Amino acid sequence: MAGQLTAAKRGEGEEELVAGFYAREREFSTALNDRLAIPHCKSRAVKDATVLIVQNEREISWTDGEAVDLMFVLMIPAENGDRIHIRILAQVAQLMMEERFIRMVRQGREAGEIYREMKDLNELGS
Repeated sequence: MAGQLTAAKRGEGEEELVAGFYAREREFSTALNDRLAIPHCKSRAVKDATVLIVQNEREISWTDGEAVDLMFVLMIPAENGDRIHIRILAQVAQLMMEERFIRMVRQGREAGEIYREMKDLNELGS
């Protein structure tokens, strides 16, 4: 995930970002029910707020032992403060409650189609 952020030129400093994720998980697990997780961190390594959707072929054991195969990863610039972090976290959490959307992601739909659905659902929730 950290490598994807760097490759997309949305951040730099992979070690700092990875450390931020681990620090956040030590506070409280971000695993949810239904094999979902929402790992997130604020870091100086992040230039632009970024959300990655990661679908694993196999379940992995999360920090609390929960089985996870679908992650919505939030990477937020540290200087943006809590406001944008909480706003994006709330929007992604809302998406994760939409069974149709989760099914679409699990089916491996095309990224553009998933993005359009995310945008449409977030506009409905506004």
